[in-house]
Amino acid sequence: MSEQNLAYLLAGISALLWGFAVIPIKAARTSGRLGVAVSMATGTLVMALLSGASISQLGTLTSRELGLYLLVGAFQFAIGCMLYYMAIHRGSISIAVPITRVKIILILFMSVALGMEIFRWSLLWAAMLVFMGGALLGKPSSKADTLERGGHWRSIALAIGACISWAIGETLIGLLPDRIPPITSNGMMLGCGLVVYALYAAVSGAWREVLAMPRHDVICYMGHGLISFSAAYALFVWAMQLSTPPRVVTITSTYPLISALIGWIAYKERFSIRLVIGAILIIGGVIVLQFV
Repeated sequence: MSEQNLAYLLAGISALLWGFAVIPIKAARTSGRLGVAVSMATGTLVMALLSGASISQLGTLTSRELGLYLLVGAFQFAIGCMLYYMAIHRGSISIAVPITRVKIILILFMSVALGMEIFRWSLLWAAMLVFMGGALLGKPSSKADTLERGGHWRSIALAIGACISWAIGETLIGLLPDRIPPITSNGMMLGCGLVVYALYAAVSGAWREVLAMPRHDVICYMGHGLISFSAAYALFVWAMQLSTPPRVVTITSTYPLISALIGWIAYKERFSIRLVIGAILIIGGVIVLQFV
């Protein structure tokens, strides 16, 4: 199997895991603004335990590389995931999750600007299909009442914030040193994100609320940390080491289809033909990518 195909396979497994990772977030009652701390701490601990002797390789990082890890941790986890968790709590899974796919356009152009990807019109079309699918899935239903629409747009605003933050973080992941094993690299990203969040919690006083979280919610966010931050992100980082951010993210952008299906079946969220068309566009983007 070629490195490119292996990267696509790893990204596909990550997408599958992320699709189901919304369940523990939705099951928790505490805001994602607080729950992200538990998820990051869980992921950091698991990655540190699995890294073993390879964790010593972090000692070879230069100051520039350490700065990159700090930026990735801040944008990808402390900011991006916190906004994403809040978006899911405030709105429908089948809406909040797909709208974050618009990040693919930002990632494509940032990757080209940083020299990680060569611009190709076919790659842009693949990204645009994913973008249009996410935008279509994110449009509120005409049958929604005023209260639901208000919650919808708050959720969309948070999801867009997460989208921009993730675009920066996932592009920078492509610049992280390949000599650091994926598990160790993922643990370093999570650890840096946890440090940034700890500073935020100390300044805002959120640490008191984190310590007061109900046991049920702690378990939910720990579950998300194991599925998403540990397993899915480790595979995602590995895929990034084998390919480029736009290609990998186009594949992982299929996970909203799984999340939407969960929303329709488990949470009785509204189903419409528009959502089906959005799903087809996202899948179409992935198909086009195979010919780039």
